[in-house]
Amino acid sequence: MNHPITSVLTTVLTTELETFEPTPEEMEKRIARFKDLKPTKRNYNESNVGIPGEAYAKLAADCVYKLMSPPGNKRAAAIPAISGNPGVEVSILDNPPGHGPRMHAHMKTIESFLCLTGKYRVSWGSGGKYHVDLEPFDFIALPARVFREVTNISDSRALIVAIVQGSIEDTFNDVLYDPVLGEKVRAEYGDEVYDNFKNIGITFGSVWKGNA
Repeated sequence: MNHPITSVLTTVLTTELETFEPTPEEMEKRIARFKDLKPTKRNYNESNVGIPGEAYAKLAADCVYKLMSPPGNKRAAAIPAISGNPGVEVSILDNPPGHGPRMHAHMKTIESFLCLTGKYRVSWGSGGKYHVDLEPFDFIALPARVFREVTNISDSRALIVAIVQGSIEDTFNDVLYDPVLGEKVRAEYGDEVYDNFKNIGITFGSVWKGNA
C-alpha cells in the first residue's frame, strides 16, 4: 500500500501540461504600453471610492502607472494594463524632485523597488532615520511591517518600478500610513474621506488591525 504522501507526489510529478500558442491579438492583452497608460489618480474620485483625487495624491507617488495587478484586489478602481495572476502587482512611479510615496508600511506584503532613472532615496524606521540611495537599476526588497518612504532626490522627474507581492486578499489591502499623515488628511478633507481610504486598502496609525 502506497503512503499518502507518495501518492500525492506521484500525482504531481506525472501531471502533463501542454504548451499553447496565443494569437497576436491575445498576446496584445498581455502587453503594457507605457504611452497608453494613464496615472491611477485619475481613476480615484469621490463617486467611485469616496476619496478626492487630490487627497490620494498627497500620500502616493505623483503619477502611478499600473502595469499589472491581480483581479479582485482592493484598488480595482485603478485599472491595470494587464490583469495578471494573483499575488503580484507591478507599477511605474513617476515623480518630480522631492516627491514620492509618503511614509507607509505594507503589513503582510513585500514591496520592492527598481530605480529606472534619476536617483531615489528610500528611508525607513521611526521618522525615516535610516536611508539608502538608489541609482538606475539598483533594487531593494523591503520587509513587511517596516515604515518606508520613497523620494526622488534628482534634479528632474525620475521613474522607479514598484512591485508588491502577496496573496490576493493582502495585495494592496494591508497598507498602513503614518498617523501624522492621517491627521492631515482628516483636518483638510474631514472624517468621511479619512475613513473612505479603507475602500482602497489604506488605514492610518502605528498598529494594523487587519482587513476587517
